[in-house]
Amino acid sequence: MNIDQLFLRPLSQEDIPTVFSLTSDPEVARYMRFSTHTSRQEAEDLYREYTSFGNYGYLICRKDTLAPVGVAALKKEENDGASRSMSVFLYPRFWNQGYSTEVVRHLTDIARQEHLSCLKAYVVQDNTGSCRVLEKNGFLVQEILHFPDLPSGLCIFTRKL
Repeated sequence: MNIDQLFLRPLSQEDIPTVFSLTSDPEVARYMRFSTHTSRQEAEDLYREYTSFGNYGYLICRKDTLAPVGVAALKKEENDGASRSMSVFLYPRFWNQGYSTEVVRHLTDIARQEHLSCLKAYVVQDNTGSCRVLEKNGFLVQEILHFPDLPSGLCIFTRKL
């Protein structure tokens, strides 16, 4: 899928129901570092995090139908103004169609335009599809963290810009 078939627009408050429909889906949340959302308030909190100063939150949409595909964000890294971590999550019906690969490329371009020096992504090790997307986009595994509540590790991918 070519990025020309997608567009990313800044998240707005009107997108909170879409964020909630994604984050409340157990299939989506199983690969995220948060539990499945059970209330709209949790989605509102995530929206506020993604749109707070220095962060960039986006709704991913198809150009042809304007249908929401997912959500993406570039978030500030603690104590490092020149780095951002990225999050991308899509509705399962859009998995395995090349969307994530193109969105990561687009987020990398945005990071370059913002003169950032490094992008990071935190991916559950079992999420082999997302791991492969990052590798195809030039990210390398920097470290694998292990947590008692996570059956597999949490991979930290980085890419210098």
